[in-house]
Amino acid sequence: MPVDFLVFKDAAPYRGFKEADWKLFSDIFQEKSVPAGSYVFKENDPGEGLFLIRSGKIRISRRIVSEGKREASEQLLTVLIAGNLFGEMALVDNEPRSADAVAESNSILFWLPHAEYVKLKDEHPSTALRVQDLIVVTLCSRIREANHSFETIRFWCT
Repeated sequence: MPVDFLVFKDAAPYRGFKEADWKLFSDIFQEKSVPAGSYVFKENDPGEGLFLIRSGKIRISRRIVSEGKREASEQLLTVLIAGNLFGEMALVDNEPRSADAVAESNSILFWLPHAEYVKLKDEHPSTALRVQDLIVVTLCSRIREANHSFETIRFWCT
């Protein structure tokens, strides 16, 4: 069943894609329904592709053991909403997941498996390059957010 990308087509990060790209995506992305409270993936799971959020909210977090503590606590990294993507690092490096992803609400995700991405690079390199551009823009945005967070922490801790 083809995936409906209508929610993404007009969103700023996705405007560089052409109609032919969306047609390709509808054939290679897989729709996944994730109930609230369910893991999409856990830290250290195999990194097998990226996800676009069609609807719902996804919490990205890590389990951290603080100094002097014996038990891990959750460190919230971000909450993502419809139109966002996540799992992009695994698409690029095929390494294990670096964080947990949990549905905060019933969510519909579009999953691009790593194997399909490799095939896309071989068969449709221009489209794959536009996917890479999207990943770079996403990663740059997240690095800027992290830098801002570090500046805030430094301000309050000095």
